[in-house]
Order: sequence, then C-alpha cells, then structure tokens
Amino acid sequence: MPSLESQESSSPIVTRAVAAGLRGEYTDNYLLPGWQKALLLGLGALPQGAARFVISRFQTLSGLPPKALENFSINDLIEERLSDYAQLTGKFPAVTLGAALGGATAYLSLALGGPFLPQTFVTTLKGGSPDGDVNVYLNRSLDRALKIADENPGLMTIQHYDPVHDGWLTRRVNHLRFKLLDLPPAYADFIRQRLEPGGAVVYLEGGAQWLRYRLGPRSIFQVGGWGDISAEEFLQGSERLRRYAQEAGLKSSAWSMENSEWPLERGPESEWGSEPGLGAALEAFCRSEKIRFVRIPLPHPDDFSRLAFAAALKLLAKENRASAGVLVEMFSQFDAHAARQAGLLPLWLIFNTQDSARYLKQMSARFPKDKPVFFSPLSTFSQTPDLVSWDEWQAAIGRDFVNVGARQSHYPADARALVKWAMPLREWAAENRNPVAGRLEAEELQGLGQEIE
Repeated sequence: MPSLESQESSSPIVTRAVAAGLRGEYTDNYLLPGWQKALLLGLGALPQGAARFVISRFQTLSGLPPKALENFSINDLIEERLSDYAQLTGKFPAVTLGAALGGATAYLSLALGGPFLPQTFVTTLKGGSPDGDVNVYLNRSLDRALKIADENPGLMTIQHYDPVHDGWLTRRVNHLRFKLLDLPPAYADFIRQRLEPGGAVVYLEGGAQWLRYRLGPRSIFQVGGWGDISAEEFLQGSERLRRYAQEAGLKSSAWSMENSEWPLERGPESEWGSEPGLGAALEAFCRSEKIRFVRIPLPHPDDFSRLAFAAALKLLAKENRASAGVLVEMFSQFDAHAARQAGLLPLWLIFNTQDSARYLKQMSARFPKDKPVFFSPLSTFSQTPDLVSWDEWQAAIGRDFVNVGARQSHYPADARALVKWAMPLREWAAENRNPVAGRLEAEELQGLGQEIE
C-alpha cells in the first residue's frame, strides 16, 4: 500500500533524518526509485527549461486518487512516522514534538538526543486548478476535508492553496493537511516506552500566523504560503502578482473569497504554525506521568533556525572547540548528519525567497571569518515574484561559498540536484570528520530559546 503522506511533506523528511542521525547514518530526504533518479539526472543534463516542463507534469503521478482517503484514519499517518524509529533500540533522554520546521527541527531533536514526533501531516491528491481558479481548487477536496474533520475530533483539516510558490504543483494536484489537536494514544505509548526515566518531553510551538478561511469547526482553507508575499497580497493582488499570473497563464492574480460564505480569520499558519490543543494535552499527559515537560514557543520560523544555530554553538563550546564552518540549507534540502559529523554550524532557511535572503544576510555576520561556508541553493522549478537571484544569495552571504545545491547554470530548476546535492557535502564531512558527541538538556535549549530576540 502506498504511503498516504506526501513526498514533499516536512514531517517524514524530518523524522527520517532524525532517525538516521540517531543511528549515525545518512539518509536521502526524498526516497526516489532508481528509474526516477535516472530520469532526473538525464533532465539535469538538459537546459533547465526542460526540467520545468517535465517535472511539473510528472508530479501528477505522485498524487493519490481522492478515494484513497475514503477510510481515512490519522493513526495510519502516525504509525508511518513512528515506524521511522523502528530500527532504534533502547530509550532516549528526550522526545521532541510539534512543528516540523525542516532542518531546524531535525538539528534541535538531535541536539537533545532523541526522536521527533510531528504535529502536522499532508497528503497530495490528484486534481488541481489548471487556470488558478481558487474555487476550483477549494472544491477538489472540500467535502472530504469536512467529513474527515467531523469524524476525527482530535485533528484539524487544512486545504492549502499557494498558486505562486507551488504553482507548478497546484495546477495538477491539491494538498490536504492534518494537524493534531490532541495527544494521540500512539504518541503517548511511544513516550512511555522510549523515554528514559527522568527524561524530558519538549514541545516546539510555532507561532507563525496567516489569514485563512474558516470552513467548519475544525476545517480551514489557507491561500498563499510563507515567503516574501504577504497573506494580504495573495488575497488582494498586486502589480507583481498580475505580471506573474499573466506569464504563468493564470486567469486570476488575486485569490480572495470575500464573496463566499466562509469568514476570514487570522490563525496559525498551515505549515509552520502550531494549532492549539496538542501542547495543552501534552503538558497534562506529562504532569500525570510525572515527566519533565519543556515548552519552547517562538513566534517566527526563523527563530527556530536561530535556536538550532545557537544550540550547535553551545554543543561545540561544551567540547571546547570551534566550528568547522557553516552549512546554509533550505526547506527540505538539509543534511543534519553531515553537519554534525563535521562540526558545522547549521543555518536553515525557510525557502528561496527574499525574506530568507534578508535573514541570511543578518545571520552571516555571525559566521566564523576563517572557515568555509557551504550553501545549498534549492531547486523549486518556479520563477516566483519573490525569488532570490544567484547574485543576491552571494551578496547575502558576503563572501565566496562552496555550492552543495543547485548549480548556478540551472538554478532554480536543477533536476540533477534533487539526486546529487548532498554528495560533495558528505565527501567533505568524511574527509574532515570530527563529530559532535554531546547533547543538550531540555532546559538548556529552553534557556537558549528565551534569549532569542
């Protein structure tokens, strides 16, 4: 039976990365069969326009038929994530739960020495909105989302439509996300069985906010996604979105549903925000089980990246050594094991948009001056209005870097990088092996989080 969870979902990418790191192994973020790798490498030898054309159409093959959710149970998705830790034995000093903020969450979980259990899951279903009609997209899975929410009181359903950053996807598929509002019994059992006596449960509470339409008591619809285009701009439109829509062949450049029956509200962002409920349930569970509970609430996704950077510095300081350099990664393209093997400072960026470039420029002032900077440009196969150019990345870093991502000649549509991006980084890590051996206590990490401005 195929996995219900999307290949692009942060949750499986993070849990597999954490599980591999705890085993002392590498893992590929995308589990691609051999024929797909061969296709991507072949496309990588062609101009990037070829990759854009093929991959946007190829994505339809990965979408599930809507009937795959007819007998939906959140337990199936939960068990998939717990199975990522099946090869690990023994107990752990900490178990981390909450927002799966890509590399930031992976680094934080490994710094604590234990697994990560996600709050959010996402499925990719066949059928999108070819011409950018917001109502067509909403109706692709509206009935199913409302039904699943009604039958599963412990979760929220979120239909997420980003016709810009995910435009090459949303023409042909639609995304239905699920967020836990309560502590699932399977998570509670896992904590009881795998947490060391005296260990800690750490909850990463993402405070990212967005505008969204309320469809039902536990169902919402979010238009737009994190980047340098605001929620208001997605809904109201702008000149740059008008130009983008014209070039992309979309009939609309503003995706408001103001004439609909659905009220607009501000609440936790679909991907990076934590919905209320799980944190309170987790705290109550820990109180009853006499388990240390540490909550780390941070308002912005970049704050968790700052925390992971600070945690790496703290671990190196405990070993009285300097870092070997800096590794700048993006979205789902991160390699936590390589960074920890070589003692690199990790800086995770949300996406290849202007807001991330500004954050990188701010943080580059903290990079060690005499050590290499590895940079992993992300292949998104989209030319968005807020895309960062190659020269702008170079300016944000402020010096030469070692490229371990998309090639300059093919950025941002390097099919080859989807297969090969981590290889030069892993080779360098093997030649400069000096692994981080220690870990942080949950309260130490909490203290670092309280210092973030």
